[in-house]
Amino acid sequence: MRLAPYAAALALSLASSFAAAEPMPARETADVLPPKSFEIGVFSPARIGLPHVELEVHPLAALVAPHVDARFWLRRPASLGDVRFSWVLGLAVPTPALRLAKPLGLAGDLVPSCKVAAVEPNAARWCQESGWVVAPKLALWMSKGVVRGGEERGVFTMLAEATKGLVVAGEAARPLDAWAPVTTQLAPYLGGFRADLRARYDHAVLDGLRLRGELGATWIGRPADDPLSPLFLMAYVGADVRTSPHTRITAGVVAWNADKHERVVVTNADGFAEVSYVRSYELWPAVDFVWRY
Repeated sequence: MRLAPYAAALALSLASSFAAAEPMPARETADVLPPKSFEIGVFSPARIGLPHVELEVHPLAALVAPHVDARFWLRRPASLGDVRFSWVLGLAVPTPALRLAKPLGLAGDLVPSCKVAAVEPNAARWCQESGWVVAPKLALWMSKGVVRGGEERGVFTMLAEATKGLVVAGEAARPLDAWAPVTTQLAPYLGGFRADLRARYDHAVLDGLRLRGELGATWIGRPADDPLSPLFLMAYVGADVRTSPHTRITAGVVAWNADKHERVVVTNADGFAEVSYVRSYELWPAVDFVWRY
């Protein structure tokens, strides 16, 4: 009973959001934030609109892994729903986070901590600690709006992105054998390579509700002796719900298909058991609270 007033207030807030005068804009498109605009989420990076450029950074992660992405217009839309292009140039120095122990870093969990190697030189040969890496990024974005009733209700977006880890000291570490989103994200930060291709469609079903679907493929560099496939496939479905004029909740699910050398035993036509390798599937929730001004 005590929750009833809060539930009623939330329902009233969502109802007023759905009844807003115009649809909330789509996220993660080719559009460059205009000057004096700002967007940040609990898990999403901060985006800052400046004259002639948009800057993107994860504020907390930047403390131990300095990085920044700069987005520029390549072709502005000439009219509502027009095709537009933008390009992104980024640079990251992730090595401090890979060498620091938690809670700030990943050493000892996803990557070796090498504490023993630090005090025992003879043990250094088995430690696969990542060398110092800088990771430049280059991306091209294209979006095309779908106009209905004088408003851009839908947006189709394509993304092509490449990130390469350049080892400036030490040696490159081997790719991780971890969850698909972690393996792909950290591949260039360990001195490897990652190429992404994404296609997504985002549609305003109501002014305060957007639905989105996305398909993608990621290719990471692997050593010649690594038997795992470098190809990762993903699919996303989700929704954005406006909670106030400047905030929204995003919720969805991401499915990954990756080669983890998973083995299955099958019976052949002759009745003998055979071992074969199949690709694995992962399912991840994707939830965030985003504020945009």
